Amino acid sequence: MDTPLLEATALERTDQGQTRLTDFNLRLKAAQIVGLLGVNGAGKSTALALLSGALAPSHGEVRVLGENLHASAKARRHIGLLPERVPLYPQLSVTENLDFAGRLRGLRGPALARARNRVVRQLELGTFQHRLCSRLSRGMAQRAAIAQALIHEPAILILDEPTAGLDPAQAQELRELILHMAAGRAILLASHILDDIEQLCRRVIILNQGRQVAEQDLDSVRSMRLQLSKPPQQDADFLSELPGIAQARAQGNGWYRIEFTGTIEDLSPRLTDWGLQALIPARYDLQALLTERPE
Repeated sequence: MDTPLLEATALERTDQGQTRLTDFNLRLKAAQIVGLLGVNGAGKSTALALLSGALAPSHGEVRVLGENLHASAKARRHIGLLPERVPLYPQLSVTENLDFAGRLRGLRGPALARARNRVVRQLELGTFQHRLCSRLSRGMAQRAAIAQALIHEPAILILDEPTAGLDPAQAQELRELILHMAAGRAILLASHILDDIEQLCRRVIILNQGRQVAEQDLDSVRSMRLQLSKPPQQDADFLSELPGIAQARAQGNGWYRIEFTGTIEDLSPRLTDWGLQALIPARYDLQALLTERPE
């Protein structure tokens, strides 16, 4: 399906004369996981509040399945939200929290029971469903909170820092669950953890000081490090001129970093002429995008 499930256009939010977010645009389609990356204070929380319907924009609009999110209660029912603070009542069990979340979404009787059983299976909470939430580990509490967000089968899932505070094993297990949840729905994942973005997302939007400073398709550009023994010059201009090279920069001692959109087979003859010594994959430099400052 090419039509976006969620589309935000020129969103802006101003509070008491201070602009929290400006000119924010987003298209989310089914089966996509899009990352929203930024340091603290970059505008992520404001963007998520606008996209979930918790805040109204000062300018622009959000459309969910073609309807204006802030003018339609029906549109809001298509969104499931995991806020940064886990929204669980500690004195209630997992099941009681899920039932409460389901009733808020209009589920009753057998429909509520079926929905609860479905998310308990999906998030692997069966052993813990009758345990008080105050006695859950951080990882299980996070799973229970995601189950709440999924109980009404939303088309769009918004996750705010889903792996924050988890140990490495818990974080990896949760990433695998998120990948399974992407089937048939759109997911927006906000995080400052680069591993979350790199493992889960194929597209990332970078926020800084309330503005989009970059939007990158992580599949369209591949990153490699290479070492040449006979480069024609020390800077990287000779590499940048090759077809399919989107960017190149020298790193010293014959090492270069390239971002390319073609195939490595196309580059091999020239690289061999220049004394190719090593060619290794490199992670996309999200850290550089994250720290980039808006003009």
